[in-house]
Order: sequence, then structure tokens, then C-alpha cells
Amino acid sequence: MRLAKIKLSGFKSFVDPTTVTLPGDLVAIVGPNGCGKSNIIDAVRWVMGESSAKHLRGESMADVIFNGSGSRKPVGTASIELVFDNSDGTITGQYAGYNEIAVRRQVNRDGQSAYYLNGTRCRRRDITDIFLGTGLGPRSYSIIEQGMISRVIEARPEELRRYLEEAAGISLYKERRRETERRIRDTLENLERLEDVRDEVARQLEKLKRQADTAERYKGLRAEQRQRQAELHVLRLQGLEAERERLEGELRRRDTEVEAAVAEQRRLERETESVRARHAEDSDRLNEIQAEYYGVGSEITRLEQRMKHQREMREARRAEEARTREALDEHRASLEQDGEKLRLAEERVAELEPEHEALAEAEAGADEGVQQAQQALEDWRERWERFNEDAQQPARTAEVERARIEQLERQGEERTRQRERLAQEIESLDEALARESDEAGAERLEALEERLEGLRERLDERDEALTALEDEATELDESLEGTREERHRTAARLTSLETLQEAALGEGEAAGRWLAAQGLDDGERLARRLDVEPGWERAVEAVLGAHLQAVLVTDPGRYVAALAALEGDEIVLQRPADGVPDGASPGDGLARRVSAPWPVAGLFAGVHTAEDVDAALARAPDLAPGEEIVTPDGTRFGPDWVHARGEARDDTGVLARERDLSETREALETLDARLAEQEARRGELRERIADLTERRDDDRDALHEAERERASLQAQVDNQRAQQQERGERRRARQAELEDLAEAIEEINADVRAARERQAEALDRSEALDETRERLNEEKLGLQDQLDAARERLADVRSRRHDVALRLESATTARQSLAESVSRQKAQCERLEARLAELAAADDEPAEVDDEAAEAERQRLLERRQSVEHELGEARTRLGDAEERLRDLETRRGEAERSVTELREGTESARYRSYELKIRIQTQAEQLAEMEVDRAETATALPEDADEQRWEAELERLDERIRRLGPINLAAIDEYRELESRKGYLDSQYEDLNEALETLQSAIRRIDRETRQRFKETFEKVNEGMQRLFPRLFGGGSGYLELTGEDLLETGVAIMARPPGKRVSNIHLLSGGEKALTAVALVFAIFELNPAPFCMLDEVDAPLDEANVGRFCDMLQALSDRVQFIVITHNKVTMAAASHLAGVTMNEPGVSRLVAVDMEAATALVDTPGDGA
Repeated sequence: MRLAKIKLSGFKSFVDPTTVTLPGDLVAIVGPNGCGKSNIIDAVRWVMGESSAKHLRGESMADVIFNGSGSRKPVGTASIELVFDNSDGTITGQYAGYNEIAVRRQVNRDGQSAYYLNGTRCRRRDITDIFLGTGLGPRSYSIIEQGMISRVIEARPEELRRYLEEAAGISLYKERRRETERRIRDTLENLERLEDVRDEVARQLEKLKRQADTAERYKGLRAEQRQRQAELHVLRLQGLEAERERLEGELRRRDTEVEAAVAEQRRLERETESVRARHAEDSDRLNEIQAEYYGVGSEITRLEQRMKHQREMREARRAEEARTREALDEHRASLEQDGEKLRLAEERVAELEPEHEALAEAEAGADEGVQQAQQALEDWRERWERFNEDAQQPARTAEVERARIEQLERQGEERTRQRERLAQEIESLDEALARESDEAGAERLEALEERLEGLRERLDERDEALTALEDEATELDESLEGTREERHRTAARLTSLETLQEAALGEGEAAGRWLAAQGLDDGERLARRLDVEPGWERAVEAVLGAHLQAVLVTDPGRYVAALAALEGDEIVLQRPADGVPDGASPGDGLARRVSAPWPVAGLFAGVHTAEDVDAALARAPDLAPGEEIVTPDGTRFGPDWVHARGEARDDTGVLARERDLSETREALETLDARLAEQEARRGELRERIADLTERRDDDRDALHEAERERASLQAQVDNQRAQQQERGERRRARQAELEDLAEAIEEINADVRAARERQAEALDRSEALDETRERLNEEKLGLQDQLDAARERLADVRSRRHDVALRLESATTARQSLAESVSRQKAQCERLEARLAELAAADDEPAEVDDEAAEAERQRLLERRQSVEHELGEARTRLGDAEERLRDLETRRGEAERSVTELREGTESARYRSYELKIRIQTQAEQLAEMEVDRAETATALPEDADEQRWEAELERLDERIRRLGPINLAAIDEYRELESRKGYLDSQYEDLNEALETLQSAIRRIDRETRQRFKETFEKVNEGMQRLFPRLFGGGSGYLELTGEDLLETGVAIMARPPGKRVSNIHLLSGGEKALTAVALVFAIFELNPAPFCMLDEVDAPLDEANVGRFCDMLQALSDRVQFIVITHNKVTMAAASHLAGVTMNEPGVSRLVAVDMEAATALVDTPGDGA
């Protein structure tokens, strides 16, 4: 696999889309310092998943986005794409079939980063996984950036081990091992939680077993109770049906009597309707005469209005004619003025056109002078560039020395930081040795034991509180069930009462149809609006009788004509506002005991009250005609008559039943409120139970965590002494390294002083060329002055031509506007002259109305209106006579209605009792249906001597037995079965988890075994390659790798290097060049074992002398047939060894560009200093 292309856009200094093509196996990227070469290395690391801004030489990830320059604005997005040639199938898996693989990453300034694999969006982990085992990665040994050579050599053994692991392909195994360890931890935690759950389920099973046994006994008693209840319903149903059959016979007899009375009532109604018809005819005749009277008046009014309109039109035409003549005069004057202005505008245009053409020719000549001055200045720039090329050699020398100084200073700073780190490490070791002791660990263990004891006590308290709450919830569930049953019974009673009341206030079939036809089928009934003093309901029913069923309407008179459609039924219509004010009722009047939203005294006029029959008899002789006395039981007394009602139950009356309905509704609302309160309490309890359960589980988790912490702390205390001994040895080693670093820093400072001297000499030679530079600058100033003067002349001519052009355009526009205005004025004059002609023609037309004829017609209509007014008076007299006859018949019909009402009262009373029995029968039948009991089978199974009293006593006995059972958890049976099933499932899960744990532990052992084997083999091969390549690069000496521990899973790796003729005790004491060669030997040894597809080296050859660079290049060429090398370099020898060169420049400050170069151009390019950082 080879890296074919790198596509950059908006990344650091590569603002424009740039493609770096890498056609060869050894590609060198060249360019001056600060031109952006190292940004290519950063780009490759970034796209392969680097997430640390520090490793990309920035402070935040937004720093990788181009941030603008002196001539460019910042961009919002950075994008890098690597294109790989995978024709050899290096990348396996699902992408093995792709010959080309593209990996892209982009980021915006909001910090949103996205990865793409072959154009498809993916995760960062997908990018990392695809390169696992290949040696590629954001921090792998295949990318060596500036300064990384020293970091590789000076890395801790644990860090150096990671390079060998990547070469061995162990990263795949370590990833699998971390995943397996995580799964083991999860499995152990699941086992602990599962064990707790199993114990808790076992305790709950024991408690639920007792509750389930009690629930089974309860269900048996409830089944027996249900059977007895069904039998009781059947007994009651049989008694009610017998009573209802008797009442049906009585109803048939009463209906016959009512029909005779109704026939007489109908005769009177027909006679009344006949008189009402004549009354209607008289009324219609009266309306016709009134219409004629009003029609004559309307004709008189219209005639007078026409005469007035004709006079107003003549006056309006005269006024319009005057206004039109005035406007015509004004437009003729304006036409004459605009014509004169148009002539002047045409003369102005003729004057300006020649002047504008002359100035245009002058502008062309001035522009040619500017171009000549610009060409002279361009010739000077070419001479200036040739001079700069000749004068840059001293500057290049100074720049090279500056780069060397910077590199040496970086090395010095690195050594200083190393010395500071060593000093800090020694100080930390001293502090740790003084701080840690066995006593501190023992105190922490004792405090942890106290915490464990507190957690156990709190867990016990949680369990007790949870048990108490669950018991309370069980009792509340039983109480809630009782409330629901009571509400069901109350709702059923309310339904029965409402049905009875609807039947009592109902009407016959014909009356129902009539009410529906008039839209009154849902009308309010009088009985529902009356509020009667308790105890006087039957008295009010006796007085009002059928009037209680009256339908309340706003205007009963409007329905009188439609009453003829009734067939055999009666209807009472009542206007709520009827009656005299309540103040007119006597002190003992029945109206005093009744209240309604409107005055009701008129309904009870002449009706007094007495507390009993004796009081009523004593007062009866004193009653006036039309007055009566009524007692609470409904008995009525007149001056010479008594009307008594048969005995009836208290709840059969309409008003009494209305009172029961109100009380039952209140009881239902109370039960609803109680039910809501209990349900809210139940919800609160369940929330508390859930909360307490959660807190108990949290305490249990905290207990397990504390126990694990105690075990871990114990292990820490045991290992503390060994750690203290190890820290002492490390301190002595670090002290020796500190002394060696001090000598290395002094050598670097000497090299810096020598480089500064060479830089100063180059700067002196550069100053000698300043005289020539000043002469060229003065020449440039003269040329610039000539260009400025030419530009001023051009600007002056152009300004004058522009001024004339504006005036010419203004005159042309004015001429066009005036021409349009003259045209409009002529057209307006023509329209006004035409309008004057129209007005003159209108005055010559004859008048629409003749004034004298109109006045004669008006007098005739006034006489006709007087005649019609006389006829209207006669019609009103005839209508009054008809109304008197109609009132007499209405009185007689009312007496017949009262007779029918009294007969119907008895019939309706019997019908109410029958209907009530029907409702009670239906209620019993519905209860049987709800119980899903077959009536016939139940009746057959009843004993012959069965009666309601015995069965009610038996039900009470069963209720007592159920009550003695105490609180019942009916859900315990199902909960017990479910919990028992869950216990079996948990046991199965426990076994499965133990098996899974053993499988995972076996996998860990296998992974560790394979990891040790692969690491051992890789270490031996890399070490062998290191020992072979080191003397080849150094021309002698020896270098090898050494393990720092015996455990191959954790041991670190150290580098031991001995250049020819030296015995170095510490790797940090090597020079920069020696460290570079040692790191190259290690990297190349790794590449020989596991070649990464490509390797990027950033100025690795910078600290090497010419001989070492030659050996380094020989090694590159030898390995390039297996590994693709991309080398960033300033060294000519390295450039010569490359098969392909790519140049990076920064001609535009802050913006990097790619150029193709040959060897000579590369040398010149490297020798040229950069223009930006």
C-alpha cells in the first residue's frame, strides 16, 4: 500500500485547495524555513485521528483552520484527505476489494469534526481500526516530526514499548484485552447485583406465599357470596314482577275513564278553534287595510322625493359647467408655457454634445500617458528583482546560521526542561518518601471500617421502612376497593332515580312527537326548577298535579295554533315569569314554602297551608270562593269539599324523588372526592416506595463499593514499603542523570556563540549593498512621481468629461419630460371641451317630471289615505268582538282540562308505581347480567321455602367471615406466580453469568499468552536489527534494546547506545546527531520487521554532518523498495537521493503553495529565506 495523494484545503497555511502528489517511493519535500512544510506532517497526523491540539503545534483544534493573513480573510472550514493505493490488499476486511481508499477529515470553527471513509461519513474509531496493525497512526513510529527524534530516544521505557507493540501488531490484542476486561468487570458487577436481587426475591416469595394462601380463601368465600347474592336478586325479581302485574290491571281501568273526559275536552277545543279561525280572518282583513293605508303614504313620499331630485340635478349641472370652463383655461395657459420650455431645452442639448466629444478624445490621450508611466515603473521592478537575487547570498548565509542557532537553542531548552523535570522528579520522590507511612494507611483503613458499619445500619433501616410502606399500601388498596364498590352502588341508585324521574316527567307518545316537532323535547320541566320546603313536597304535587310536567317556554301563545296536532294527549306550557310578585302571597300560603328562580306565587294563588287535618277543618268554613287549604300529606280542603289522596311511599312523589336525586348526587361527589384522595395517596405511597427502593439500592451499591475500596486499600498498604524502596533507587539514578545534563547544556551554549559570530559576518556583507539599494529606491520614487502626475491629468480630464456628460444627460431628460407634458396638456384640453358639449346637450333635454302634474297626483293620494283610515277603524271593532267570544271558550276549556287532570293524577300515580317497579326489575335483571348469572338455572336451584330474609342473613354471615380474613392482597396470587418464575429466571441468569465469566477469563489468558509470544518475537527481531543497523549508520560502535522488567505484558524497553570510541552511561548524554542516528536505527529496525506503508521524516537529517547524511540516505534507498518515504529536508545530499521532489513556497505572506522543482531549483529554493512563519 502506498500514499498516493494528500489533499489540503483551509488547513493552517494551505488556504487554497492543494494536492500533494507522491508518485515515487522516496519523495523529498523542500522549501525555505517557515514556508509550511511541516504543516503537511501535521495534516497527515490530524486526518489519522490526532485529537490533541498540542501535538499539532496549536492551543485548540480551531488553530488548524487558516486564520487569515495580511491580504486574506480567515476561512471557516479545514479539510484534509489522504488517498491510498491499496492494489496490493494491505488493508483487509470489508475494504480489501478497493484498489483506492480515501480517508478525509474536516472541522469548522464551531469545533464540529467529521470523518469520511471513501466518501461515507464514519467514526474516528473506524479510521483508527482500519490502520491497526499496519504501523500507521497519529503517534506511531511511521511519522517522525521535528523534535520527535529526541523524544523517541529520551522516552520512558513504557512509552518506547508502544512502538514495539505497534510493530508487533499487538495493538489489536490490547484493544481486545481492554474490551474483555471491561466485560469481566461488567459481569462481576452484574453477578453482585444479581445475588442481591436473588436474596431479595427469596424474601419476597416467602411473604407473598402467605398472602396468596389468604387470597385463595378469600376468593372461595367471594364465590359463595356471589352465588347467594345472585339467588337473592332472583327472589326479589320474582316478588317485583308479581306486584307489577297487579298494577298493570288497575292502569287499564283508569285509562278508560281518562279517555271519556278527554273526548269532552276535545269537543270544546274544536269549537274554540272554529272561533279562533274567524278571529284570524278578521285579523287578516285588518292587516290588509293597514297595508293599503301604509302603501298610499309611501306613494306620496316617493312623489315628493322625485320632484326634489329633479331640482337638485339642474343646479349640479350648472356648477360643473363653471368648473370645467375654469380648468380648460388653466390647461391652455400651461400648454403655452411648456412649449416655450421645450424649445429652450432643445437648444441646450445642441450646445453640449460637441463639448462632450472633445473631452472624450482628451481622456484617451491622458490614459495612454498613464500606461507609458506604468511600463517604466515595471521595467524598474525587473531591475530591482535582479539586484535582490544577487544580494541575497549573504542573507541566506545569515538565515542558515539563524536556523542553526534556533535548533541549538531548542536543544538547549529541551535539555533545560529535562533538567527541571529531573529536579522536580527528585523533589517529588523526596516528598513521597517523607509523606507516605504505614500509619496513614492504617488510619484510612479504620475510617473505612466505620463507614462500612454505618452503611450496613442504614441499609437495615431502609429495609424496615420499605416493609412498613408496603403494608400501608396493601391496606390502602383494600380501602380503595371498598370505596369503588360503594361508588358503584351509589351510581346505580342515581341512574335508577334519574330514570324514574324522567319517566314521571315524561309524556305520552303523541305528546312526545308534538314536543319534538316544536323543538321542545329537551325543554326544562317545572318540577326541576322548584325548591320545596322539606315535608311539603306531596302538598305541592297535590296542588299542581300534572302541571308539574309543564314545559317552560318564553311565550306559550306562539304554540297555541300547533296544539291542534295533538292526538289524545295533553301538553302544559308555562312561562317562567308568570304569576304575581311573591309579596302578594298570604303569610300561610303554600307559595311561601316554595322557591324558584322566578316569582311562583301565581301558581299557588288562593292556596293556604295547615299542619294537620284538624287545623284545616277548623279553617275551611272561612275560605272565600276559589280558595283552599292543603296539608303536608297532600289532602286539600275547600269551603264545601275535601280532596284526599291515597297512601303512597315517601319516595314516589316527583318532588321527593328530586330531593333524593340531589342528595344522591352529593353523595356521589363525596365518594369521587374520597376515591381521588385515596388514589392520590396510593400514588404517593408508590412513589415513596420507589424512592426508598432506589435509595436502598444506592446504599447497597455504596456498601459494595466501600468493601472493594477496603480491599484495594489493604493491598496499597501492603505494597507501600516496596514502593518506598523503589523510589529511593530511582532518586539516585535521576541525580546522576542531572549531573550529565549540566555538561551537555554547556557544550550547546558554546556552539550557539560560534553560530552567532558567523551570522554577524554575513549581516555585515549584506549592509555593504545598501548604497545600490538606496539609488534604485530613489529612481523608483521619480518614476512613481511621473506615474502620479499622469494619473492626475487623466483624473482631471475624466472629471470634466463626466461633468459635461451629466449636464448633457440632464438636458436630454428635461427635453423628453417637457415633450411628454405638452402632449398630456393637449389631450386634457380636448377632454374638457368634450365635457362642456355634453353639459350643454343635457340642458336642452325635456324634464323627467312635470311640476304641475306631480302636484295634482299628490292631492289625489292624500284624499285616498283619508278614506282607507275610516275602513281601518271598522275592522278593529269586528276583531275586538271575536276576541271576547274566544276568551269565553278558553275559560270553559280550562275547566274541562282541570277535570281531565284530576283523573290523570290517579292514573299517573299508579303508572309511576308501575314504572318504578319496572325500573327496579330492570335493575335486578342488570345486576344479574353483570354477574353473568342465568336466571332460569338459579331459580330452578332455589329451595321451595327460600325467602329474602333468610338469604340476606346468609349474606351477612359471609360478609363477617370475609371481614375476619383482614386485609387481602388479591394480586398476591399472580405476583407469587410471577415472582416464582422470576426467581427461576434469575437462577438461570446467575449460572449463565458464571459460565460467561469463566469464558472471558479464559479469553484473557489466551490473549496474554499470544501477546507475550508476539512481543517476545518482535523484541528479539527488532533488537537484532538494531544491533545490525547501528554500526552501519555510525561506522562502528554498538546499540541494542534492553527490557526493564521480567513481565512481558508490562515491561518497558530501554535503548543502549555506544558510538565508536565512547562509553556513554546515559542516552541523554549523546549529541543531537548521535541521538538522531540512534533513533533512525531503531525506526529502520522496526521497518525491517513490520514495514508501515509509508514513513514521514521531518528534518531528521538536520543535526547530521555530511558523512552521516550519506549513510542515512543509503539506508533510505535500501528500504524504499518496501517502504514509501516522504522526507522533509534542507540537505542537498538527501534531495539528490530522492526520486521525486516537491517544493513548498510562501511568496504570498501567510499562504503556502506547492511547486514542482528539479534539483537545481530545489537548491535555490532551499537557499531562499521564507516570507512568513
